[in-house]
Amino acid sequence: MTADEYLTFVLAREAVGNGPLSPLRGLAEDMAGYGRRLAGEGLLGVHPVGGSEHGTANLTGRPIGFLFSFSPHLPASVDRLYEGLFALLDRLGYEPQRRDAGIVLLYRNVLIDIVPAKREAMAGDVHELWNARAKRAVKTCPTAHARLIRESGRIAEIRCLKLWRDQIGLDFPTFYLELSVLAALRKRPPGSLSDNVWAVFGYLETLFVARSVLDPFNANNIVSDSLSAAGRDAVRKAARLARSGRPWSQIIT
Repeated sequence: MTADEYLTFVLAREAVGNGPLSPLRGLAEDMAGYGRRLAGEGLLGVHPVGGSEHGTANLTGRPIGFLFSFSPHLPASVDRLYEGLFALLDRLGYEPQRRDAGIVLLYRNVLIDIVPAKREAMAGDVHELWNARAKRAVKTCPTAHARLIRESGRIAEIRCLKLWRDQIGLDFPTFYLELSVLAALRKRPPGSLSDNVWAVFGYLETLFVARSVLDPFNANNIVSDSLSAAGRDAVRKAARLARSGRPWSQIIT
């Protein structure tokens, strides 16, 4: 089995059904019930986001994420909405965990990423999110993020990097990872999957730490700030280990 065949086999094993009738998408209404308990009619909707919407989800990761879109007319700030939803889920026994702008919980044996967000205005799709790690609000456009990644032509490479990250327990926020893959492969043709993943590891080892990464839809949102200097160095060291001569079966399993 060649390197490309091996990685393609792993990605097929990790494939997540993501069509309109997917059982995972059917969880949206369940999740909306918790948003309504918190904000009533102030919850405008619950929409798939993250890997499920970007096309980069893996079965053994967090295969589905939901954006809770709250009305701009709610008096509560986005941090209060984030903490209120976290407290509600905690009281209900879900043992939620904070993850940057999201809240992760295990629901019906599925890891779900919930992103509480306050719409900037009733028109448009700009939302304000609460970054729990940085303890600050950021404005961005989740639907534009999804479109950027879906149309990038780098879905397979991103999925491989997410598997690598999750399997070694590396702290590397997903959107930061996705943008890093796009930066690493910006001038490379589609080519070999294994060659491209190897090139991403090379970028992470040599260029990643010093590069500032900005949200393409809000330059004031510095995505690379989601990791400390020590966190970025941990990514660099992990990439160097991946390139240390081990077989692919020991890098991504």
